[in-house]
Amino acid sequence: MKRRIVTLILTLVFAWGTADFYYQKSLDFRLFVVFLTLSWLVSYKLVNYLAHLKIAEHNSRIDIVFFCTVMGLMFMPMLNINQKDISQQENRALAKYKPFIKDNGALNFNYGRDFETWFNDRFNHREWLINLNSKLNLFLNRKLQSEAALQGKENWLFTTRWNSTAMFQNKNLFTETELEQIKKKMQSLQKWANRHHMIFYIMLIPDKESLYGEYYPDGYEKVGDVSRLQQTTTYLKEHTNIRVMSMYEPLMAAKDKYTLFYKTGTHWNLRGAYVGYQAMMKFLQKDFADLKILTETDFHITEKEEADIDIASALGVNAYDTFPKEDLTYEVFEVKNPQTRQRHIMLNKKKRIEEYTYHSQNNSLKRKAVFLADSQFLRMNWYVAESFADMKHFYVGYGRMYDLPFISQEIVDFQPDIFVLETGERMLERLLKIEIPEN
Repeated sequence: MKRRIVTLILTLVFAWGTADFYYQKSLDFRLFVVFLTLSWLVSYKLVNYLAHLKIAEHNSRIDIVFFCTVMGLMFMPMLNINQKDISQQENRALAKYKPFIKDNGALNFNYGRDFETWFNDRFNHREWLINLNSKLNLFLNRKLQSEAALQGKENWLFTTRWNSTAMFQNKNLFTETELEQIKKKMQSLQKWANRHHMIFYIMLIPDKESLYGEYYPDGYEKVGDVSRLQQTTTYLKEHTNIRVMSMYEPLMAAKDKYTLFYKTGTHWNLRGAYVGYQAMMKFLQKDFADLKILTETDFHITEKEEADIDIASALGVNAYDTFPKEDLTYEVFEVKNPQTRQRHIMLNKKKRIEEYTYHSQNNSLKRKAVFLADSQFLRMNWYVAESFADMKHFYVGYGRMYDLPFISQEIVDFQPDIFVLETGERMLERLLKIEIPEN
């Protein structure tokens, strides 16, 4: 009788470890029943084995306690499954659960691999273990490194996500076929924009690795002199009449005078964004001479201990406790006399599309603009809006592809003069995969 009671308790413990997951997902109830049955069988076998261990093998209680502890630790990772969509620590979307039985009733024959990917992203105390691993690395090797990031020279941190290491080494250039596909996609997008009386621009922002490669850790040699960003820029300029704005050249020109990216993060800092803003607006002025461009005198510029720390977080360390103050202090830009009102909404939570809408109280401004852009543009959107009568920024972050058809009608209804498609270097595949609206 005692064995049956213990078996029941163990079964309930195992079931509790997964019940929350099945409740949250509201699916695969049949799998839950199967798991419950298996839990009972395993528990029954385990209890009988422990009884045999005590009686037949004459093992001490300490042996049994040790055995039970090991078994308990094996189930620890499943006791609290992370249900969040986004990892703030790693600045990325977490793997989604894909059921064994699909919505259409078909079987998912990749269920094992899909489940492993999902579980590896969400098991209990994953973030704590990442932090522990980084602290041990720092203590034992005086070096920070994880699956998502690595430490370069002079406290410069670099991400390894999005295949960034191969990108830095110039290993993953586009093929000629892929470049041709990008050309056709962008030409189709240009025709769509022209059909709705917009002038279409592409804005390409280099990654930190391209600008500050001298601080990359040793052992990652480049295999060529041309980067994916340079390859794409050159191809589009030579084979199309699309207006391509590359931020690589203006940033390189300003690099010796200013630090343009955060040492502890993936993004350009506010000074780097301002250099990009100046270059972008001067380019747009070629078509719209009446555009207003803010100068440094239009800002309060101060230094503040405030940095992007997404790579440091991915390494599992608190940047403000780990690095000196000077590595976390950057210029902050505040518009002296802002003329715009902002409205920010989550346009679609599932697709992670956010919309920033700006309206200027300055009646002398006439132009309207739309920016389909990622998190780099967040470092400038509030003052870019000061140059326009009305502006929209559709923001899609965490390395997602752009869903232009979803927002195309709203763009058309807005009737902008300017439509800018911006992407960072690590997400250049957006140009290859973007879908063109039909309307």
